Amino acid sequence: MGLLGLIGLVASGCSGDDTGPAPLTGSLQVIQAAESTATIDVLVDGNVVIHRLAAGATSSAVAIPAGRREIAFRPVGGAASPHALDLAVSPDRAYTTVVTDSAAVLDPVVLSDTGSTPAAGRTKLQVANFSSLAGPLDVYRRQPDFDGLVTLVFPFAYRSLSGYVESDPGDWQVLIAPERRAGGIPLEVPEDTLLVVDPVSLAAGQASTVVIVDKPGGGLDAVIVRDR
Repeated sequence: MGLLGLIGLVASGCSGDDTGPAPLTGSLQVIQAAESTATIDVLVDGNVVIHRLAAGATSSAVAIPAGRREIAFRPVGGAASPHALDLAVSPDRAYTTVVTDSAAVLDPVVLSDTGSTPAAGRTKLQVANFSSLAGPLDVYRRQPDFDGLVTLVFPFAYRSLSGYVESDPGDWQVLIAPERRAGGIPLEVPEDTLLVVDPVSLAAGQASTVVIVDKPGGGLDAVIVRDR
C-alpha cells in the first residue's frame, strides 16, 4: 500500500464515530529542474508519492506524515539518486524541493522559508536561482512601494537565494537579465532581458519565492512558490 493510502487508513473494527485523531501531516511540492532526466519519481520512506514528474513541471502538493522522513528521487525506471533528503517534517508545514542535476545525478534542494514572515501589514518576496544554463544573471525587482526597477542581488550564483525583501501589499515584478557591470555594479536599467516574470500579487501578511529554472527546449521560466 502506498504512503498516501496509509495516511487515510482507519483501523478495522472501529465504529464510524470513533476514528481517533487525524494524523499529523505536512505537505511536499517538487519542482523538476533536472536537465538530464525527462521524468522522475519522488519517494517518501521508500513509497512513491509523486510519479512521472516531467522536466520543467511542478507537482501538486502531497501530504506526508510529520516526523523525520527520507525524501528520495529517481529517474522513472532507474535507481534512486544517492542524494536523498533527511527532512524533519512539521505538522501543517509546506515544503518545496527543487531537483537539479550534476553529472546526471539528481540533486535536490529544499527551499527554506526562514525569515519569510512579514511585519504587520507588509509583504515579502525573494528570488531563487536554479537555472544551470543561463550563465551569470542580474535580477531586478519592482516593488509595490517604489515605482522603478531596483537591483535585488548581485552576484547571483546558481542554487542561491536572494533573501527576502519587504514592501507594501500589491504587485511585485521580477526581471532577469544577463549580468552587466558598470564600475563594478549592475546597470540601473538592463540592456537585455531574459525573462520578465508575471506580476506576483501579495496581500498583507503574504510572502513568495520566485524560482528561476531552465525551460525545456531553451530559455528561462519562473515558478512562484507561496511561502506565507
